[in-house]
Amino acid sequence: MMKVYTVYSWVVKRGHGKEFVAAWQNFAKWIARQEGSTGSTWLFKDTIDPAHYISVDAWKEEKASKTVRKGVEFGRQYYKLQQLTDNFSSWTLQLEAKQEA
Repeated sequence: MMKVYTVYSWVVKRGHGKEFVAAWQNFAKWIARQEGSTGSTWLFKDTIDPAHYISVDAWKEEKASKTVRKGVEFGRQYYKLQQLTDNFSSWTLQLEAKQEA
């Protein structure tokens, strides 16, 4: 089994940043409770473009991520975020290299 990460790029509608962050926190809590999740998920805000956010979910294996993302409840959770965004992309990635101090 290889740990994978789901990376999302969100462009939030003007004036909805705080609402998006609150909705994302609910989404993240739900993701963290799913089977196969490592329980780790992060949200980053672009320092140049305040409407752009990146989030990352960590999964124990790709199969778990795919299973959750195909589920009806994922669609419901995700729909709440879509209503607050103008643009969205996602990728499933595996860690290829790491350097720590």
